[in-house]
Amino acid sequence: MRERNGKPPTICLIAGDVSGDQNGGRLARALLDLDPAIRLVGAGGPAMERGGVDVAISSTGVSTIGPPDTLNAMRSVIRVWRGARSLFSDVRPDLAVLIDAETLNLMLARGLRARGIPVVFFFPPQVWLWGRWRLPLVLPLATRVLSAFREEAEIYQAAGADSLWVGHPLRDAVRVNDDPVAALRRVGLDPTRPLVALMPGSREQEIRDLCGPILGAARLLQQRNPALQFAIPLATEELRADVESAARQSGLHSTVIYNPESYAVLSRAMVVLQCSGTATVEVGLLGIPSVIAYRCRPLYYSVGRRLMRVKFIGMVNILLDEAVQPEFFQKDVDPQHLADEVWSLLTNETRRRHIQSRLSRLPEVLGPTGVMKRAAHAVMELVERPYERSSSHALSVGSGAV
Repeated sequence: MRERNGKPPTICLIAGDVSGDQNGGRLARALLDLDPAIRLVGAGGPAMERGGVDVAISSTGVSTIGPPDTLNAMRSVIRVWRGARSLFSDVRPDLAVLIDAETLNLMLARGLRARGIPVVFFFPPQVWLWGRWRLPLVLPLATRVLSAFREEAEIYQAAGADSLWVGHPLRDAVRVNDDPVAALRRVGLDPTRPLVALMPGSREQEIRDLCGPILGAARLLQQRNPALQFAIPLATEELRADVESAARQSGLHSTVIYNPESYAVLSRAMVVLQCSGTATVEVGLLGIPSVIAYRCRPLYYSVGRRLMRVKFIGMVNILLDEAVQPEFFQKDVDPQHLADEVWSLLTNETRRRHIQSRLSRLPEVLGPTGVMKRAAHAVMELVERPYERSSSHALSVGSGAV
């Protein structure tokens, strides 16, 4: 490892939500596997801390869908932005990795490039999903772009970015290594009863908008089949109070709210009723039929649908280019609609087998395993040698370049 001024290089990682924190933690471990002497600092949460990052700023609550939609959300973004700028001045990192959190990280990238600090976007702004109008915002700021999705990497490459398709981190992460029966009993669930998992989201705005209809649907399902039990895996402990309050108000019983330590409990769900987001990919990789729901402010929905260049909102459906997991949005997100769809998936075995067959294509679409190793090599390459931008060169998971 090349040292700077007699010290190992410093890499700054910035994440802005739960999934970004998880991916930051995975990347941190892969970087330290390559060189335990490097210094990792940044903004994130508990997963990055466990991965070996000196987390100077707690930032996992700042991500929103669209612009920050409340005064508190705007304050959170500004707080992390200011804290990160101070961190850059204090530690003068050799490179920064900006993970997802588009609003926050585009703001930070401008300051980083003005300081001459190379910027790597990991899970970059989604030009393939929301349209290529974002490219002029990202290209002048990006030293390298690491994409989880092949199509996105190709779009960035065609626009002149140093672009690498590394694959999706969940290809390595989604594994059932624990005994599911023992895991169910540990959290208070009965292995002999049918299980439906409820996943209302990882952001406060998602809990606010989706807990009511999702829990209402679960109550209707329980009336149809009293043997059903429900599990709510918390995306973060900070959401517990809000989720528990919503569960009490719903009148739902036979429900366990738990902190997931693995995928063992989730793997035993017959159906998942969930918010659109990264968790849909986790459920898809486990081969579980899912009903996807999303609600947001009407203005955001109207603008978003006009900007989107894909037919679906659920990530699994986008990746497979097929309505594999049923989707419900806005006014259709009501307890009766959701309950009817989940009931169909619980009782129609032919439909369940068809969905599981289509989901079997997902691992190939997400790329080969070894994702974080490829991402870490791509980051360290920029730290270890002077970077020369080449608009005609892009790497891919099959190139053998890392």
